[in-house]
Amino acid sequence: MRKPHILPFERILTVEESNLIKRCIQKASEVFERWGYNYIKLPAFDNYEVHARALGERSSAVIVLKDTEGGELVSLRADFTAQVVRSVSFFKVWHFPLRLYYFGTLFSSQGSTWESFQTGVELIGVKGTEGDAEVISALWEYLSSLGFEDTVVSVGHVGIVEKLLSRVEEGMRDEVRNAFRERNLSLLRTAFGGGLIPELPLIQDREKALRVLEELGLEEERLELEKLGEHLESAGVNFTYDLSEVRDFPYYTGIVFEFFHPELGSPVAGGGRYDRLSSAYGEDFPATGGSVYVDRLLPLMRPEKEKKDFFIIDLTEDKRFGFKLASLLRSKGYRVGRDIVSRATEHSLDYAFSEGYEKAVVILDEKDVKVYTTVKDYELFTLKEFLELF
Repeated sequence: MRKPHILPFERILTVEESNLIKRCIQKASEVFERWGYNYIKLPAFDNYEVHARALGERSSAVIVLKDTEGGELVSLRADFTAQVVRSVSFFKVWHFPLRLYYFGTLFSSQGSTWESFQTGVELIGVKGTEGDAEVISALWEYLSSLGFEDTVVSVGHVGIVEKLLSRVEEGMRDEVRNAFRERNLSLLRTAFGGGLIPELPLIQDREKALRVLEELGLEEERLELEKLGEHLESAGVNFTYDLSEVRDFPYYTGIVFEFFHPELGSPVAGGGRYDRLSSAYGEDFPATGGSVYVDRLLPLMRPEKEKKDFFIIDLTEDKRFGFKLASLLRSKGYRVGRDIVSRATEHSLDYAFSEGYEKAVVILDEKDVKVYTTVKDYELFTLKEFLELF
């Protein structure tokens, strides 16, 4: 039989990459629960029409089938934020604020692969910059726990560009919006005739950024960014302002942010406030949140061989001593594997230490065992003496 080929949009993960993702999941549970967030398992499917209404033109969901009862299109989930809000809309009882975190695979028909892995937090039912600051700080702590302590958070506000677009002719607005997105200073100068506005993408200094917003009459946005900055400074978060931020998803309504790492050209995390997204699902509550793009972190993470405790090599005829010893050690909380392949003992020892086992226990007979700490170094114990050690 011919070996099946890998699909053009498919990605096969190695064991090392899979273990890195597992590490990211474990850290997510550890860090986000320390912040008081509860885990939510989200559906793999979504109603395509509602999904498209929530995500707008950027919807790139993978349509998989048609609902046999209602005849509606069903897609795989393409956005966790929309999925969280949709799920909350079905909750019978709400106790705001809702602090929820998630992890899992997203499916999108854009890009070289259709699968991506994310984890993140959503803070539901909270208005104001204090909630935005909590989300950013939680994600900052999470990335730091993975060893990414040199990230920088770029903070913006979708209201800045949207209000400035009202100052140009309606027919030019899409073009000017793209100019902000692409940092096209030449087109911005043409559209606004010089002045401060075309220089917004270049401003990095925090004080200058706030001063320019005041001069442009964008007081609401200036005040929110200033308050958010005070919270982030108190939390020790390294951040800058981005006064020309444009987001593709239409549901963002206020503060937005992205995390950048110096070794990557694209953001490793992002999110923002989405106070009107719940209206797509027949509800009305404010919310803010953010996601970490785990796939982008993997090339920067160092694979670690997972440590295991004991590898049992039973040389007796019926192998029952090895089975019992492995069961006993597992009951005490140890990670234990058994050799179930017929091969030379030295090959079994090579396998044990290459797989990360700290000790290999060779059962010689019903009384004696050899305990190896390397393929050559061992101590001889009676079975009773060995068990007394643990």
